[in-house]
Amino acid sequence: MATKIDDKINGYTFVWKIENISHCWLKTGECIVSPAFITDALDGTKWSLLLYPMGYIDKNHVSFYLHRKEDCTGPIAVKVNFQLSFLGKDGSVLTEVTVSNWSFMKKNVFAHPIRELHEKVFITEKESFLPDDTLTVQCTIWNKKDTLLKPKLISARTVFKVNRKVYIWKIDQFTISKDSLRNKFRDDLIAIDFILSEGLSIYKLDVDIISFAENTKYFSFKISRMNAKGEKEMCGIREYFACDLKKGTLSTVLIKNLENKAHSLLFECEFVSSNGTVLNEICSCGIISPKVTATAPEKVKSPNTSAVINALKSMYEDGSFHDIELRTSKRVFPAHKNILSARSPVFKRMLVNDMKEKNSGHIDIIDLEEDAIHRMLLYMYTDILEDLHFESACKLYAAADKYEILSLMSRCSTFLKDNLCPTEACEVLTLADRHHDDDLKHFVQDYILKKDTEVFGLREWKLFMDANPKLAADIMYLKVFPG
Repeated sequence: MATKIDDKINGYTFVWKIENISHCWLKTGECIVSPAFITDALDGTKWSLLLYPMGYIDKNHVSFYLHRKEDCTGPIAVKVNFQLSFLGKDGSVLTEVTVSNWSFMKKNVFAHPIRELHEKVFITEKESFLPDDTLTVQCTIWNKKDTLLKPKLISARTVFKVNRKVYIWKIDQFTISKDSLRNKFRDDLIAIDFILSEGLSIYKLDVDIISFAENTKYFSFKISRMNAKGEKEMCGIREYFACDLKKGTLSTVLIKNLENKAHSLLFECEFVSSNGTVLNEICSCGIISPKVTATAPEKVKSPNTSAVINALKSMYEDGSFHDIELRTSKRVFPAHKNILSARSPVFKRMLVNDMKEKNSGHIDIIDLEEDAIHRMLLYMYTDILEDLHFESACKLYAAADKYEILSLMSRCSTFLKDNLCPTEACEVLTLADRHHDDDLKHFVQDYILKKDTEVFGLREWKLFMDANPKLAADIMYLKVFPG
């Protein structure tokens, strides 16, 4: 049955979650750009949000803006109403600003921002603004002439990819002494020297850090110690950026209340680093009531689930203990038979039955691009779709169909439906027909019929009629004989 496009949609609510935000390396004037979203009911215009964690000009404020993309359809100028909000964990509005009748030109940088004090977001009210180190912002946009009735909900997330390591320094039979105690931590990325020494009335822990990684943009460490009751006491947190790490840094953390008797002293040092990798994805779409706070529908994940996903992602990226390879003419992808078999019936048949791939140790793929294979494998290991756009969604959809990864095929189909525009409708219709996807096919047919005057005047439609006369004839038949 065809999925109808609801005529009552007259606005859009975009909810954007930014994970690991406290480990962001951006400076004042530098921004994070959200995944783009298309507003069909607003002349097909394309939008994104710009978030400045350290402010656009003023470093004391976190600010974000609504931005109209230049590579979009629609008139040169479009007037809209919009509302920007910072959201709490339960979807409650923490800070909000509403702007009416704002004209966006195609070359506008951005519009009126919403701002909040940096100290408030990251320190004094961190539990409200950054639950699980995730900042959630929201933009609702609608036609200036209308009352907002039924906005379409689009949710997305951006993840600052970080590496975490925990180092334990245990000092047995510790007694207060004038002698300094030293320890070192080394790996391929970082060298850290610890020196614990006596101060005037307290001890101090000097931490000397040098980075060996050229692409490290951000590094932080958090030092805690275990007291006599086995409770963790925070000693200090420090942050460093690329320019600091190349020349080395020296920080001092003050340690209070050390008892003058023999006992074990235990320090826990957590290090977080980032090379600047940012992951983006559109997560879900739907229809909401304007009376309900627009929070993104999502499954609640326990910390253990997140840890498993991170471990599987690391296993894919590192290729550790791989037992099969997916090969193209340009690249080899190490993989694991158990993962491939569990996620794809096609791979399972290759690896279980007496087919050549079972014993050869590799699977040759000649009809898919490397980017599509990478995205497919990442999804198979983690259920994550990174920074999906129209072209990559089409290619990933084809890969999912080939290897019968139905959940991935459904995710790609949903993305194509939610981001459909007149210039791409014919291509998606051809794709759906080629892969015998009646649901997607009927959706696109309904879309073209709804926007017939716009679509039929495009060059893409003329090319489509020449290449796919039967599909074009089906559209015209449905136009003459609807239903």
